Amino acid sequence: MERITDYFSFFLEAIKDNVWVRNEEVSFREIGEKEGYIRGILYLHGGHELHVAEYVVINQRRPIAIKYRYQLQTPDGKFTARWDNAPHHKTVTSFPHHKHCRDGTTVASSINNIFEILNSLDDELKDKI
Repeated sequence: MERITDYFSFFLEAIKDNVWVRNEEVSFREIGEKEGYIRGILYLHGGHELHVAEYVVINQRRPIAIKYRYQLQTPDGKFTARWDNAPHHKTVTSFPHHKHCRDGTTVASSINNIFEILNSLDDELKDKI
C-alpha cells in the first residue's frame, strides 16, 4: 500500500465482504498522502452497530492504526464492548491495546485493527442474534 487512499479502498472492500455488515455510513479524511482518518458506523445483522474511529498512517507500505476505537452496541444502543488503544490502562498486559467489557472490566486484547474486529464478530455476536 502506497497511499492512504489505497487503505480507504481496502477498508471498504473488507466491510463489503464481511457477512455481518449489512450497511455502512463511513467518512474518510485524507490528512496527507500517507495518513488519514476513518470515522463511521457499520450496521450489522441483528441490528447491532459497530462504531469505528481510526487514525491511520502508511509506514513502509503497511497501514498502522496509530489511534483507534471500535465500539459494539446492541440494537437499542447499549454498550457491548469497546476496543481501543488510549494509553490509560497501563496494567493491562497488552498495553496500550485493550478491551472494555460490558461488565465494566478492562482486559488485554490482541485486536488492534478493523480487520481483526471484523474477524471477531462471529465470537462477539453468535449468542446475541
